[in-house]
Amino acid sequence: MAGLSFSDVSKLFAGTRALDGIDATIAKGEFVALLGPSGCGKTTLLRLTAGFEIPDSGTVTLDGQVLAGAGRFVAPEDRNIGIVFQSYALWPHKTVAGNVSYPLEVRRIPAAERRRRVAEALELTGLSALADRAPAQLSGGQRQRVALARCLVADPRAVLLDEPLANLDLALRAAMQEAFAAFHRRTGATMLYVTHDQTEALALADRVAVMEGGRIRQFASPEALYDRPVDCFVAGFVGDGAVIALAGAGAPHAGRVAVRALGQEIEARCDGAAPTHLCIRPEQLRIDPAGPIRARVSACTYQGGRFRLVLETEGDTLVAHAPARARVGEDMRLSLHSPWAFRDPASPAVLRMLQDA
Repeated sequence: MAGLSFSDVSKLFAGTRALDGIDATIAKGEFVALLGPSGCGKTTLLRLTAGFEIPDSGTVTLDGQVLAGAGRFVAPEDRNIGIVFQSYALWPHKTVAGNVSYPLEVRRIPAAERRRRVAEALELTGLSALADRAPAQLSGGQRQRVALARCLVADPRAVLLDEPLANLDLALRAAMQEAFAAFHRRTGATMLYVTHDQTEALALADRVAVMEGGRIRQFASPEALYDRPVDCFVAGFVGDGAVIALAGAGAPHAGRVAVRALGQEIEARCDGAAPTHLCIRPEQLRIDPAGPIRARVSACTYQGGRFRLVLETEGDTLVAHAPARARVGEDMRLSLHSPWAFRDPASPAVLRMLQDA
């Protein structure tokens, strides 16, 4: 399995930039998720990797081989990249084993070798007992595992997954998340996974590239994205909580900074740059009768074992978790612990600084 890299990759459709100067490197054996809203460019990046689209500029490289760019283009069938589609794309007239065997038949692999590799792929994906069934006799999750086995049997250099769980119900999605994670652990495959579901991305990937407007806004571990977002888009798109503008901030020191927010001075974590915004996650807020923050409950939703509260303060909306149901309109006090302060590149304060420089 191989590493994958993108260097200044751009793609236009009818004058609109679907991708705008993408630079990213995926290590050999790494599981990376492309996460973002519809139209952000994640599927276009996947299609460029597969060879279904050609970049207008930039270079796509796999295992040191240029797949596209610099006057070179490798056809999809010659890239040896496995793809698992959202729609499964199974042959309805072939059995499970027949579907899995098909890529080897196209390559004219000898029959004995085909049988051995198909048996291994079916065992790895838990489908050995279903080898003789037709796709119509399978559940959605089983069909998706057939698609995964068909991808695996060809021994691909990398595996691309295009929203593979979008058509499954919640229970099957959870089961297939475990199946994909187990597949990655056992094969060590380099995997690129496209999704708009942040729960999937954060649960499965070693690193996540958050995309918006054809660009990667942040490429980091799930923990870093959630705990230390780099801008307002990432802070608001990944995870639950609130993003608020700061009324003022002191000088950062040793990863901490005093900021003015919610009508008080709060100590926050930071990366050393003068911050403009505060990211407040629900677990950083506590219902505290002696707390300095006054809030009123505007919504209360049960989430299984806890309640999600939407709280209105003077000018800002916060989200907190509570062990018991609260009444809409109820007043309460809160305390805040170790929120994340960051400098948003697109904030008016930073733009003014850049204009004055």
